[in-house]
Amino acid sequence: MKEKAVLLSFLFLFTSLAGCFGEEEIIAPVDEVEDEPLEEIRLNHLRMKGTHNSYHVKTPGVSTITPENNYTHANLSIQADRLGVRQFELDVHYIPGMGLRVFHTNLDPGSNCLGFAGCMQVLLDWSLANPYHAPLWIFIEPKDEPFLVEELGILQMIQDEINLTWPAELQITPADVQGNVSDLRTAVTTVGWPTIEESRGKVVFVLLDKTEIRDYYVSQNPTLLNQSMFAIVEENHSLASVISFVNPETHGDRLRNASEMGFMVRTRPDVATVEAQEVNYTRFELAMLTGANFITTDFPGSDLEVEYAIWLPQGPVMCNPQTAPSHCTTRAIEPWGNYTPISVS
Repeated sequence: MKEKAVLLSFLFLFTSLAGCFGEEEIIAPVDEVEDEPLEEIRLNHLRMKGTHNSYHVKTPGVSTITPENNYTHANLSIQADRLGVRQFELDVHYIPGMGLRVFHTNLDPGSNCLGFAGCMQVLLDWSLANPYHAPLWIFIEPKDEPFLVEELGILQMIQDEINLTWPAELQITPADVQGNVSDLRTAVTTVGWPTIEESRGKVVFVLLDKTEIRDYYVSQNPTLLNQSMFAIVEENHSLASVISFVNPETHGDRLRNASEMGFMVRTRPDVATVEAQEVNYTRFELAMLTGANFITTDFPGSDLEVEYAIWLPQGPVMCNPQTAPSHCTTRAIEPWGNYTPISVS
């Protein structure tokens, strides 16, 4: 009888304790439920200043005949360090016996870095000295005739010099962005671009061309998975990732739509020095409303003799008001550092 009473007591205690561990008993209080994680800041959430023909130095006499060439850029490292430029543009020519050279045209040859590899090295040196920077973007425009680009293998020359100059681990390539997704466009519009934290101290290369040169590049590299350069193609193309229209007025809606879809978008606040001559910021204001990631100018603030200059209002790289999450803060992207106007005249 005594043993039966002990057994009943044990069963009662066990049953009581079991209730303490039932599912209904372990629901966390409301105030202990974790908040949803904040959306990560990705590259398409940023806006940065770029320079058109970033190497350009006006040639005496030529700028008088062709006013559209009447501008001079500071050295590439000064643009990055003092002017907050993060998007650069290099025009590349193949010169027999000399290799790949960077200049505008034979009639407008002034350049602050003549060799393609040398231009990249200037930017790489700055990047290595400032490893916290948001990624640099280098747009490369082959200037030779399309048939020469194909016959001479100039695109492969460009790729080879990129490989020799810029460490692979410091590049963001189409393969990096696509990952395990079926194609680049799907990756960009669904998964998204890499985060800013994954991208600091790195570079992105883009082929700046919409002619037969672009078509040949894509035909030879239909996935771009073994290439450094992204291609500028139509928004519905499987390789769509970077979109460029220079006129924010005529292409404003298309730029905005592309931005909302997750593409990196480029436009220009001035062209052919017209806005600089008139000190007219209307086009710049339109560009800022498009969601563009790259605001590409001939006048980044390097020449104080010219009243017109493009300065982003919040620092070298800012949160893109059209695409960035509300918790994005510009100072968390990059500190201001040496972001101040200088004169190179």
